[in-house]
Amino acid sequence: MSLAQAVLLGVVQGLTEFLPVSSRGHLALVQRLLPGFSQPGLVFDVSLHVGTVAAIVAFEWRRIVDVIREGYAVKLAGQLLLAMAATSVLALPLRRWAEDAINYPLLIAAGFAVTAALLLAVRRARGDIDGPSMRWGAAAFIGFAQGLVVLLPGMSRSGTTIVAGLGAKLERRWAADFSFLLSIPAILGAALVEGWTHRAELAAAHGVVVPMLAGALAAALVGFAALVLVRRLVQEGRLYLFAWYLLPLAVVTAGLHLMGVW
Repeated sequence: MSLAQAVLLGVVQGLTEFLPVSSRGHLALVQRLLPGFSQPGLVFDVSLHVGTVAAIVAFEWRRIVDVIREGYAVKLAGQLLLAMAATSVLALPLRRWAEDAINYPLLIAAGFAVTAALLLAVRRARGDIDGPSMRWGAAAFIGFAQGLVVLLPGMSRSGTTIVAGLGAKLERRWAADFSFLLSIPAILGAALVEGWTHRAELAAAHGVVVPMLAGALAAALVGFAALVLVRRLVQEGRLYLFAWYLLPLAVVTAGLHLMGVW
């Protein structure tokens, strides 16, 4: 893997992890279309995850400080844990399925289409529940929705969780921020599980340090910009605009498979 490919994949990861378009689906598509590309392996994937988590922490730092000052940090931490537990109900038993599903373009296309439908379904949603008044049931609902993403590799984690938050009547900005904060344990948890499962590969990784750092930096910088954009579009009620990108993309992905390209 060249340095340019590492940066490109970092950019794709940073954009698609937070834009409601599916990072898994886009990375699979980009990797397929890059000439001469070979799978970078677990080490590089983990580095991209670390880069995106760094972007979230930097972006949400002021919100984190406010949570502590306003005295609901313990409640929020508990709700994030509850949401992750709800995610695990689906995600852990279906982990093998999720690993295999990425190899089926029609499943990726279906995921793109489902995400588009979800975005359109809540385009007029408007709630008034903020962080301090958020109920535990809403956290569990959002976490369970996050777990559904493993069923179709083209479904967007960020899009699905934001839609679930809006459906639970969360205030628009808080629906976005809770989704972003929830992605920290979700991404780190996935990286830790993969890292432990393939710890021998991680221990032997020496030749990918420079591409790994370049990809992580690109993912962090581009991810921060994507977070700014997504929060703004959610607050303005315009996140559904990504549906008009995902629907044609689903058709193109299915077409590539039917033509034998993928």
